[in-house]
Amino acid sequence: MSTSKKTTRKKTTRKKTTARKKATARKKTTARKKTARKKTTARKKTTRKKTTAAKKPALAPRTTPTSGTPPSGTTAPSGTGSTSAGPAPAGSIGGPAGIRVRMYRVGFGDFFLLTVRAPDGTPRHILVDCGVHAANLNSIGPAIKQLAQDTGKQLALVIMTHRHADHISGFGTGAADFAGFEVERVWMSWFENPSDTAATNFQATITALAGKLQQSLAARSDPADKQLFNMAENITGAAAAAGGGNAAALATLHGGFKNKAPVDYYKAGDTPTLPDSLVHAGLTAQILGPPTDPALVAQMDNKPQQYLAASGDENAPPTRFSRVFTADASAYPPEAFAVFSPDQIAKHISTNQPDLLAAQAAKADNTINNQSLIVLFTFGGKKLLFAGDAQWGNWDNFLFGGAVVGANTPLTANSKSILGSLDFYKVGHHGSTNASPIPAVNAMRDGCVAMCSTQPGAYGSVKNNSEVPRGPLIDALDKKTKDQLARADQVAVPNFPVDPKLEPLPKIFTKDDSKGYIDYEM
Repeated sequence: MSTSKKTTRKKTTRKKTTARKKATARKKTTARKKTARKKTTARKKTTRKKTTAAKKPALAPRTTPTSGTPPSGTTAPSGTGSTSAGPAPAGSIGGPAGIRVRMYRVGFGDFFLLTVRAPDGTPRHILVDCGVHAANLNSIGPAIKQLAQDTGKQLALVIMTHRHADHISGFGTGAADFAGFEVERVWMSWFENPSDTAATNFQATITALAGKLQQSLAARSDPADKQLFNMAENITGAAAAAGGGNAAALATLHGGFKNKAPVDYYKAGDTPTLPDSLVHAGLTAQILGPPTDPALVAQMDNKPQQYLAASGDENAPPTRFSRVFTADASAYPPEAFAVFSPDQIAKHISTNQPDLLAAQAAKADNTINNQSLIVLFTFGGKKLLFAGDAQWGNWDNFLFGGAVVGANTPLTANSKSILGSLDFYKVGHHGSTNASPIPAVNAMRDGCVAMCSTQPGAYGSVKNNSEVPRGPLIDALDKKTKDQLARADQVAVPNFPVDPKLEPLPKIFTKDDSKGYIDYEM
């Protein structure tokens, strides 16, 4: 082989080697660049994820009941108004404690929906009364349909505090709507127990008395009797109206829902049976009224009322003197009638007697009020008191254990503890003067929240210090709650706007004038 050929082969080999080295280097460089790009991309993705996580606030967990929740019917740990919890997730029902109280405006009546949030976020609903009577704003029908929308027609518990039309008429007029509701349990006072002979006889007697009062007042045809007639009709219900009166409402409560809900009857001190869904949610309840002592049920204020006969001739005047002192005109000499004739004297005496019909109407009406079921709920460390229309005898039983109350009679330790740790109070009897006693209001925790379903002008008058709601009571509640009192007439309903003279609704509440309700969340 010649030298030139050898030289050519060596050059060719070197070129191939160089080419292979360059190719290998390019591949390594490309691979390194790809790896670098992948790492850069991964770092960017990681950075984006961290940035996104930083921008999204973590949803605070819903408040759940603490372990060792007391069984139903016992007092849970006191709610002092300072229980803290994380903010509720957006769109959930209730505030940090998972509670919402909704008050529908219907006129002179009560219609409340209490909603609590279960640990899994499910809302559980309690309906406390549904009725209107005097000052009917014709808004209860739309309110019942709103209730169906608010609850999905699912109610854990329905409470009928007492059988007055202004607390139950909606169950009669709205029977067709309520027929679509599923209800776990119904609570009533012991006065409604069909197995209790004393209770059924009492209700039958007072209903018959109310019917007679309606007839007597109608026969008297005095425009001034309108409020008295309303009191009597509140016991029987407006039977002529759609819904068939209170009997129809009671029929719905006893068996007119979509399912056959069990009905329980309670008196003060009973341990109630809560629906399973509320037990699992962590709710507890205590029954504080009514009492069973007839003497307490009969007391409307701290002075025993007079002039109501439960039987006999209800319209007869009270017996003041022995019959030995009675005589007709013939027993007197003619000169005894020189100024007034016998008929004129008899008329003067009659007109100066107490108005028996008025006394009887008021007494009958208030006796039903005193049958009110009083319930204390505890949930998430908060205490809520629903007192129906309880009046003095019912309150006396709770506040003082039924004792004869003097100027310095102390509250029982239990009532003082409950009221001193109260977070919410449903104002009794629409703000009437004898349904939120001074000792009870004084003992309530400063800064507790209150809601009052009322409509001015239905009952009473400023002239005789009996207007409802009663001005001094509202002032006292404003002071006790630190201006955290809501009135139903602070939200509008069709044809009934808010009176511009009223104070604005406190900011702690929210309302919907298009749907006619006020909410309080805690």
